[in-house]
Amino acid sequence: MQRKVRVAASSDGVLPEDMLRHILVRLPAKALCLFRSVSRSWRSLLSDPLFVAAHKSRHPGPLIVTCTSDLFQRGGTIEILDLAGHVVKRIAPIMKDARLERTRHLDLICVSRNEHRPTRHVINPATGDTFALPGRRAKEHAHVEHFFPVSFDFGQVGSTGEYKAIRCVSIDYSDSESSPMLCEVITLNDGRHARWRGKQGPPAPVTSYGNKSVVINGVVYFLVDFLKLNKLIKFSGDHVKPGSMVLFNLETEEWMGIVQGPLPVRTGSCSYFSLHMELSLLCLDGFLVMAHNCEDCSLDLWFLMDTEKSLWNKRYSIDDQNGNLFVQPLEILSDGRMVLSAPGLLRLYDPIAETYIDFEMRNSTFVGTYTGSLLSSESTFTSEVSVVL
Repeated sequence: MQRKVRVAASSDGVLPEDMLRHILVRLPAKALCLFRSVSRSWRSLLSDPLFVAAHKSRHPGPLIVTCTSDLFQRGGTIEILDLAGHVVKRIAPIMKDARLERTRHLDLICVSRNEHRPTRHVINPATGDTFALPGRRAKEHAHVEHFFPVSFDFGQVGSTGEYKAIRCVSIDYSDSESSPMLCEVITLNDGRHARWRGKQGPPAPVTSYGNKSVVINGVVYFLVDFLKLNKLIKFSGDHVKPGSMVLFNLETEEWMGIVQGPLPVRTGSCSYFSLHMELSLLCLDGFLVMAHNCEDCSLDLWFLMDTEKSLWNKRYSIDDQNGNLFVQPLEILSDGRMVLSAPGLLRLYDPIAETYIDFEMRNSTFVGTYTGSLLSSESTFTSEVSVVL
């Protein structure tokens, strides 16, 4: 006998479950989150992993994550929006001066407090669960006198599904070209037992500014800190040039060497400082992308085609007119349009017609993408944040 699900407590009518699924899977996640309060049977249906997977397949996204700021708020509020600029979910602030960071193509997001020694929380937007990364250093580095976290990123290991975070640490005040760095890794899925583990430092110093690292297929790409360079230098036998990156494998927890950036970037005539500020690393269409935002020029997007040979292809060059000087590419959609974040705006850019559709993002200062399902009820960490629809 086919199982029935009652549509509402006050209704005498019933619908077959397969028909109800067929209807509900077409609705947006925001409505379905509200419908969970209709009854226990609806909550069970809308939390079913098979239904969640079917809904995610029908609504591939991506969703946009922003961190908004307000002078009258205790901290930054996280908002999750669809591509029409509508707020799907809102997460109340959990810390003063919170900011969003390192959110690209993941089911989790990360926020931090903007201070010298940032406090970071990794959040599951679907459940509101959060994990506070421990600030204590790895036991292997307990003896280190000076300890200054410089660069941070986190991502997922494809073979195991584990989430890991990595931080590179400076242990010297010096501006010396050979200033040493340490590396630490933590497995987030270890929950309350998660601890930082000491690893070998990077083969070249990495930069500390935002958008200078990205995780793709379990590999972390860090932009080398070449501001100190006034000539070619050597680290571990490799020549390091402006625009180069060092690679770290999250699965093996080992460094993978150095990859040089596009030739025009390496041989550019601008100063090291200017070039450093103009470069950022992205993941678009599954590729590592180096974005070169030239002042008074264009936003050039270089796609890495061959890691071993350092072969790059400039697929896009976006004119800096129409307010594109400070845009940040987020995603390439299936129809070829590109999602861009601009100051206070979400832009849908058609590179063929060179046209834009803009949506306002109120007080938005930090933007990323979210590829998880807001219907998922799978708990990841101990809940510490409040979620508001």
